[in-house]
Amino acid sequence: MNATAKPAATGTGYQGNDRLLFGMILGVVTFWLFAQTTLNIAPDMQRDLGIGAGTMNNAVAMAALFSGIFIVVMGGLADRLGRLRILRMGFAFGIVGSLLVGLAPAGAAGTAMLLVGRAVQGLSAACIMPASLSLVKAYWDGPARQRAVSLWSIGSWGGSGLAALFGGYMAQTLGWRWIFFLSVAVSVLGLALVRGAPESKAPAVAGYRFDLSGVIAFMVAMLALQVVVTQGSTLGWGSPVVIGLVLAFVVAAVAFFRIEAGNAHGFVDFRLFRNPVYTGATISNFLVNASVGMQLVSLQLVQMGGGLSAQQAGLLTLGYAIAIIAFIRVGEKLL
Repeated sequence: MNATAKPAATGTGYQGNDRLLFGMILGVVTFWLFAQTTLNIAPDMQRDLGIGAGTMNNAVAMAALFSGIFIVVMGGLADRLGRLRILRMGFAFGIVGSLLVGLAPAGAAGTAMLLVGRAVQGLSAACIMPASLSLVKAYWDGPARQRAVSLWSIGSWGGSGLAALFGGYMAQTLGWRWIFFLSVAVSVLGLALVRGAPESKAPAVAGYRFDLSGVIAFMVAMLALQVVVTQGSTLGWGSPVVIGLVLAFVVAAVAFFRIEAGNAHGFVDFRLFRNPVYTGATISNFLVNASVGMQLVSLQLVQMGGGLSAQQAGLLTLGYAIAIIAFIRVGEKLL
């Protein structure tokens, strides 16, 4: 494998190498391959921890929710505070989150550890994903960058395609907790591999101010929507709590759009959607993630209603895994 690449215009003269690239890919894998196994092993976890289906679904969704809320924010912080610093922070979050999930006991304390651990795993992904991609842009160029992006994509989307298969196999052989203990080991190895690389930051922007009000409005809107969608039937669709959460979502969403529309340093730039290529890529990404979300429903259905094991349910996703991995290369050729 080519160990060096032509340096991009970073001012450091540093050339990306396979050691750094493999370390970043391990960071991506800790979320997409390991943390995402909960889509398939949720019934096993639910039985062992003695929690309800609604709480388990919240735990599964928690990582994606926190990743979605913070990924743009952490990307902006990575540009200003240092991409490797945020990447290492993501590894640390991943270790803590995996330990909380893997060590969670049955009962109320275990439920709290599970929910917090899943949220921390989402924060880990929010740190690692944008920081690692920015490092690819900073330290690789030309064909070497395309190769780096290809391998990064195999680690992310390839990992998501294999997560259900991997999770089912681990749950049936070693037990689901070992998935998260192995994730800790992978994170430690990733941290070791990225050591020694120089820090990378974006050029300073005059007058920049962190968009705290926009971030808060976005978080309130997403959290309110999450509770309504996942707990609405339990709380009662016409209950004061649900009605209050719906109103909170509407108010926070309107406030968010108003804040971002007039903010030159907002953490979401809506002008990007004027670019049809960007909009098309966003819609494509939304549809792929929607199919991942549907796996949560279908995989639990075939296990709880159809009597399949986690390993058997994972085999049902084989076609999805093959299509995802194969079309990474197809997408490169189209690009």
